Amino acid sequence: MAHPANAFPRGFFLVNDAETVTGDFFAIQVLVAADASMTVKGAGISEYLAANASDGSSHIDPRDGSTLGSTHAAGQYERLSTANTVLPCIAGSTIYGSFSSVTGTSGDQFIVYYK
Repeated sequence: MAHPANAFPRGFFLVNDAETVTGDFFAIQVLVAADASMTVKGAGISEYLAANASDGSSHIDPRDGSTLGSTHAAGQYERLSTANTVLPCIAGSTIYGSFSSVTGTSGDQFIVYYK
């Protein structure tokens, strides 16, 4: 079992409104979700794509790690860590992952915990 000191965040940012914070984050606690969405960048975010539905610049080709082209089979594909991803959010929820950027919208309040 890890030492408890390694299980707690080193610190946090309070995001108010349409602010963007950048860093090495692992959790986002939603206090107020004005429009029920946030924009993040991060590693390990996958989504389902219909056949040939990628714009060719936002997903990773699992065969070789290159950028996914516009011609591909339907399936789950990981987004590039530099691509903006809009996530739904509900007040009182916590979203875990590996994030490098978090942006709120007008009226939002998030606590963003960094590693």
